[in-house]
Amino acid sequence: MKKLLLLIIPILFLSGCSLFRESWQGFYYPNGCLECKDKYIYSPTFNDKESCLAWATELKNSRGNPNDTYECGKNCKAPDTKDGLYKCDETVD
Repeated sequence: MKKLLLLIIPILFLSGCSLFRESWQGFYYPNGCLECKDKYIYSPTFNDKESCLAWATELKNSRGNPNDTYECGKNCKAPDTKDGLYKCDETVD
């Protein structure tokens, strides 16, 4: 019984840690066009908000278009439909 507990406790701890992990994804809108879904630029997934915002600001600086906009979303879920939007727990821009 003691060996079983020594095996189960670390597994529960590691799985619990992953439940509280945040993920952030960036959404970049060229020319600030929110309706132009075919032109959106999506970031890879980041572990923190700062990395996502750094990705977005670096992209904006490299493109040099002051009309471009972006936002980063926390724990985003992909849309259910082709025309749907990502659903995020929180967004920042």
